[in-house]
Amino acid sequence: MKWLEFLSQSATDFVSSHWGTLTALGVLGLWLVAIPFLGSSRAWALVDKVIFATSFLLLFLLQRSQTKATLSIQLKLNELLASAHRASSNMINVEDKSEEEVRELHDRYQKVQQKGPGAHSIDDTPSRGA
Repeated sequence: MKWLEFLSQSATDFVSSHWGTLTALGVLGLWLVAIPFLGSSRAWALVDKVIFATSFLLLFLLQRSQTKATLSIQLKLNELLASAHRASSNMINVEDKSEEEVRELHDRYQKVQQKGPGAHSIDDTPSRGA
């Protein structure tokens, strides 16, 4: 699976670089040049197949890369939360909670904000059940 991770990262790096943009513009340029030689419908069919196949493959490669990046950010945030003195342990791995639980935490942070400046924790506000 190392090769899949390498392929995903390489695809992400290429597509997000100036070379990816230039390649996309080059493909469109070739398509415009091919129209007089192949005819409009044959040139469109060729480009349609290439774009479909490329988009389908990139969808999965980029999603895999994005998932890894998101997980890395979540781990870094968890480390910061775990090391902060007044941080709430409720926030560690919050991405694994249900949408209802996340909304409740959001509402509790609204109450923390209303307390004004200073070091406050979500643990200083009561939950809905309390």
